[in-house]
Amino acid sequence: MTAHGASPWVGLRPFRMDDEPRFFGRSIETREVADLWQRNRVTLLIGDSGVGKTSLLHAGLVPFLANDGARVVPIGELSYRKTLPAPLLTARGRTLFALLSSWQPTLDPARSVGLTVAEFFRRQTAAAPPGASTLVAIDGAESALRRSGASKPEHRRFREELGVALQAFPGVQLLLSIRPDCVDDARAFAGVLGETPAQYVLRPLDRQSAIDALSRPLLGSHQQFDLGVPARLVDKLAVEHGTSGAAHVEPVLLQVLCTELWEGLRDGKTLSATVEKALDDVDAMLAEFCTRTLFTMTSDHGLPNCEIGGWMRRTFTTSPDEGSTYEARPAPRHDRPKEITDSVVRAVEDRHLLKYCRLSDEDGFQLQHPRMASALQRLGEAPAARPDPTPGDLLREAEKAMSADNLRIAERYARAVLAMTEGVHSEIHVSAYVILGDIAYLRSEHDVALQNYDNALAMAAMADARSPAVAYLFAAIARVHLMRGDTDNALGSARAGRLVPAGETTTTLELAQALWRANRHQAAVKELNFVLDRDPAHCEALRIRGEIYADWGKSRQALNDLRSVATAAPPSARAAYILAVHLDVPVSRGAIDELRDEGRTHGMVLLYLARSLYRRGDRYLAMDLADEALQATNPRLSRHHRAQAEKIARR
Repeated sequence: MTAHGASPWVGLRPFRMDDEPRFFGRSIETREVADLWQRNRVTLLIGDSGVGKTSLLHAGLVPFLANDGARVVPIGELSYRKTLPAPLLTARGRTLFALLSSWQPTLDPARSVGLTVAEFFRRQTAAAPPGASTLVAIDGAESALRRSGASKPEHRRFREELGVALQAFPGVQLLLSIRPDCVDDARAFAGVLGETPAQYVLRPLDRQSAIDALSRPLLGSHQQFDLGVPARLVDKLAVEHGTSGAAHVEPVLLQVLCTELWEGLRDGKTLSATVEKALDDVDAMLAEFCTRTLFTMTSDHGLPNCEIGGWMRRTFTTSPDEGSTYEARPAPRHDRPKEITDSVVRAVEDRHLLKYCRLSDEDGFQLQHPRMASALQRLGEAPAARPDPTPGDLLREAEKAMSADNLRIAERYARAVLAMTEGVHSEIHVSAYVILGDIAYLRSEHDVALQNYDNALAMAAMADARSPAVAYLFAAIARVHLMRGDTDNALGSARAGRLVPAGETTTTLELAQALWRANRHQAAVKELNFVLDRDPAHCEALRIRGEIYADWGKSRQALNDLRSVATAAPPSARAAYILAVHLDVPVSRGAIDELRDEGRTHGMVLLYLARSLYRRGDRYLAMDLADEALQATNPRLSRHHRAQAEKIARR
């Protein structure tokens, strides 16, 4: 029979929680990981890209534990989330916002801006029965734990805040889903907590589990495999795994097979005919998958079509002589030309063509599947046509690129969404403009950011002028005006956003900051008190009020607020704290230099440091910092604060 309706298989994406009825082949792993998670403070779920960690978490563990009565929080993620524009997140970092908002996906995302991990844990444990554990997980945790990104201030704050919260709440048990190259980093993080983490290595599917994953989603449908066909298909993909010699199947390649089967049915072929085509030439199927994937990546990274595929053929395949079959071989991580950057290698891994391996004395990579060695020799052999991507497909690619900090690629996809949806005002169109605004903001291109946020606001307001999205965009626009040093327009945008009740807290924070930069400290504090009366633990309101008090010369009040947000505090809060402490409290030159470097384009950080050092008698360094503050662009100083900096610089 040919295809009707939706595919019974999920295709080349992870299983979600609502896919649990068609998630097969991982029942043993689900029970074993659930047992470890419930018995240990820290558990590491370790596996290669494409082995199914995300699917196991969402469609296996969460439903299993929830049905068993455990208190399990929705799976945490660190990837880019377009639910709030970037200007509203950057004080504490996008990583912390992504984690907290993914842990509470049904709530207003703006509530995660004012939340700390410790406060989230406090609320979760307070609602738990006495003695009950709270299970939390972070998928893709390697992005914030890897040594290569350890120096990023945003990731450092993430690790500090998470560690402090875990120490404060022993009833919380954490699972970290990571790739193999991050095991030592994750163990080091757990070691700081005084914990030895439990470890579970997720392997590819065994033969019977792969058969179940392939065939059982068809149960109850009008499409059925002939007797013995699923086993024949699985055996085509199976390879010996590890020292046991048992046959295993890579889940991602099983999903490639399922996608090919479904596309054959969509093209009008019968299931039997599609199966026979796959059985006849699995290498051709894999070559089509590799060709499509490599074409996308070379286009994304601006490389010639053959660049990545040629590197993979040369580096990860070998043949004893001209007439022999090509075989897969591992290679060191650094074995690549300069055109193949770390970003490209990570993209190849994320697209499930390579996976990490440990060589005798260094890290390396190998092909995701040994049969890819033959498939790579056949790149470009008339790949089967596929439907053009939808605007939703392109938007998801833009979000993936944002998660990987590939702003150029994200911009390319977001602009493609706009071109495809020209003249159609839709939520996808709004999202594309928000992403373009975020890209410009992260590049400190404030005028471009304003233009894109204004476009998104106009479309969002046409759809529903009272929606939270409208308030968030007004608040983002206000923040960008503040970054430009334009307090008048910041006040106007924040006040306009206040007319939308759904986003009142967010726009109140921006209004308070605009009032402060306009030298109206008392009015600004009044606005923040309005937020804190309803939520005394709102960390962003406390941070802003603490900075205002420090700037205002009210040291005691400033220290009270800033101490409460000391964990993972952004550089502006740490610099304001130095300004507020008494002169007899020593401040190390190392702390000054660290903040000066981290806040080298942040006008307020540099001004706080200049004022503090001037008071302490270090006039020359204070003058240098004041000069730097006057040149800073992210944010620029307002008129009121420029006058302070000029006064120090002239002396």
